[in-house]
Amino acid sequence: MDKFYRIENIEVFRKWVYFQVQNDPRLIIEKYDKRTFKIFYHNKVARFVVWPIGIIEEAISEGEELLFYLHYQFYNFHYATDLFYRMIDKLTEETVSKKHILLCCSGGMTTGYFAEKMNQYCELNKLPYDIQATAVYNLESIYQKYDLILIAPQLRYKEAQLSQKLKPIKVQSIEPSVFATYHCHGLLEQIEKYCKSEVKS
Repeated sequence: MDKFYRIENIEVFRKWVYFQVQNDPRLIIEKYDKRTFKIFYHNKVARFVVWPIGIIEEAISEGEELLFYLHYQFYNFHYATDLFYRMIDKLTEETVSKKHILLCCSGGMTTGYFAEKMNQYCELNKLPYDIQATAVYNLESIYQKYDLILIAPQLRYKEAQLSQKLKPIKVQSIEPSVFATYHCHGLLEQIEKYCKSEVKS
């Protein structure tokens, strides 16, 4: 693209972006400087920068955390608008609140190790679960902070009693094969099955 036309087209694109955001009732736009727009959505802020050399820079942050970053050469409107809409989709994406899951065994050591493995697995796969562990004797003092309590197979005989005592928090026992092998995906399937049933009810 001829340099003159590219500069003209970038300026048209910059104005187009401004009016697109201004006409979206979910968003607030602010001209930060002659190159930069800041776009606000709840606690997230997007920064849209047009550099004189024809580079477009897009970034989204929430507090100190950078959620999205992209920079690209402006070639044409189709390419640039597609990337702009992707940024807006990411900006307006709703964050899923974490479910708090408690693993429980006789002394808390085995489930402590399993909880550590599960948290690594959830972080790696960007899953919205926080997994903690405790001993059965400590359960009654902390259970109210959790959405689901999963007990070790050796405590299965207590499942009905704990379910009654810890209402309304759901208590389930972990499958022996899942527990014995620290099978993260197997435990995740149990957690997700519970979460889906909660959404339906």
